[in-house]
Amino acid sequence: MVFITAGLRFRLFGSLFGSVCGSVCLAGLLPLAFAAPAPAAERVTLTYGLAEISTSVAALKDYAESGEVNEELAPYLRFLNEAQRSQFRAALQVRQDVSPVEISQFLYSSIGDNILRSLGDIVRTQSRRNGAKGLRGALVLAAAEPGGLSIIGVLEQFPTDNVRIDSQRVFQAINGFSGLIGETRQAIAAIEQQASTIELGETSANLPDLAAAGPYPTNVQTFTVVDELRNRTLELDLYLPQSSPQSSPEAPALSPAPLVIASHGLAGDREGFDVIGEHLASHGFAVAALDHPESDRAQFTALLAGRANEIAEPTEFTERPRDISYLIDELTRLNMPGQPFANRLDTDRIGVIGHSFGGYTALAVAGAQLNFDTLAANCDSTAFIFNAANTSMLLQCTALAAPEQFSADLRDERVQAVMAMNPIASSLFGPEGFAQIEVPSLSVAGSADPIAPALLEQIRPFVWLNEAKPTASDLAGSEHYLALIEGGSHLYELPELENADISFANSFASPDIPLTNSYLRALSLGFMQTTIAQNDAYRDALTGSSIVRVGQQALPLYVINTLTEAMLQPLPEAVEEPVPLPIEEPENLPAETERSAN
Repeated sequence: MVFITAGLRFRLFGSLFGSVCGSVCLAGLLPLAFAAPAPAAERVTLTYGLAEISTSVAALKDYAESGEVNEELAPYLRFLNEAQRSQFRAALQVRQDVSPVEISQFLYSSIGDNILRSLGDIVRTQSRRNGAKGLRGALVLAAAEPGGLSIIGVLEQFPTDNVRIDSQRVFQAINGFSGLIGETRQAIAAIEQQASTIELGETSANLPDLAAAGPYPTNVQTFTVVDELRNRTLELDLYLPQSSPQSSPEAPALSPAPLVIASHGLAGDREGFDVIGEHLASHGFAVAALDHPESDRAQFTALLAGRANEIAEPTEFTERPRDISYLIDELTRLNMPGQPFANRLDTDRIGVIGHSFGGYTALAVAGAQLNFDTLAANCDSTAFIFNAANTSMLLQCTALAAPEQFSADLRDERVQAVMAMNPIASSLFGPEGFAQIEVPSLSVAGSADPIAPALLEQIRPFVWLNEAKPTASDLAGSEHYLALIEGGSHLYELPELENADISFANSFASPDIPLTNSYLRALSLGFMQTTIAQNDAYRDALTGSSIVRVGQQALPLYVINTLTEAMLQPLPEAVEEPVPLPIEEPENLPAETERSAN
């Protein structure tokens, strides 16, 4: 559900360095630990290759407040165009009301440590050392100031006389971001073209509205199961179809219900699946939505309160899939004669739906294999797509803290199909890991997802799945599907957290929640009917014909089952290359500086 960590990171560091980065390269910083009083930074050295321009923090503060450029700051601003200057000043003015205690708690987690390490390579001490330690204390102290956390406040609290910011690396990140935008646009165009060429089957014209409620009333039962061997208590909501006098006359007699298990995202909970759970149950499925302890909303609340050290324990990459397998064991037991759900469930037909971290969980039980070498290489890379461009890497890289789990076999052969919504798994599995998936899969992506970028986390992994098919005929019959919501984001509901204001994370939710929820209802029903219920009448629904008229909605939906690397390549005459920002060494600095108003 809610990827709060990424939200905080995007918001804060987007403000902190968005100015220098053109508001795009680094997204959000959050919090660190209290530090003992230390000398405050008085000057900032902005490096650009071999060139260095030093200015006082006071000059930056004057520029933020009045727009006045003094002789110290003028040489640097001459490197920026008008739009970049505007972004630079706007970022200097931003303030965030963030609890210094919560900042401190968060930055001692693995994700917080990853944030500091990557930012410390750009923001360094006067002696050019990684600035992570200085940033930790400066962020906490700045957050405690009247008015809240700001860039100027962080600079004033940085515990060395001089802070060094590598402007060249910032601009390199902007170039990488521009290239990523171009590649994403080309991928969307390729998917749209592929979707438009799909021939709509005759059966799809006779299908009902897949987003509409089904004929069965539903009932939700909440209960707890305990895995004593792992000391894991799993709370779950079980959505069941009911046969009652209120049932539609057209509703067929209830048979044992195919079982769908739902896995939430980081800092989420089972309630995030109420839309899908109610919908599938009304069509005759049973849906078990569970909470994953040590990576759910309760864990995040405990982190902010100082009762936990991690937003998700590193071992959650194996514990979550094992939660799914244990729940299948328990529901199978509870479905036996004389048990509470005797013969209500069809445990021979099982699917899994997951969102974000839950999307990873679904893919893991489907057979995707964790790959230590790929993840370690990507986490150690300075490439733009593995740090500033992909917030989900903050979570993925924490898996390295528990290396023993990479040899685990997490596949559950009872799972026959998986639907992964905005999954975060590209580096965790890599091409080789994705190639191990043999059951049908449906990946859902949002083209405007800032947390799990569609190109990096869903589209390219979908290409890897296609590449695992050895022949063109295998591709044509692939049961791997990709659904792209153009303009869609990461969340499908507005995030909430008790006793905390996280309204800033609203920007990570879909801009049209009712529409995207209708897509999720239709996609989940069409996919589960086709795969685990083996109802061929619904197969054409997965081409999008019964879900939406392609391109006719505010957020168009495209559903495809074929995509290759060649299809993602731009046509030379059709796609313009992004114009990079200059990163070459400047030949000369201005001989004179002047004081001017912006």
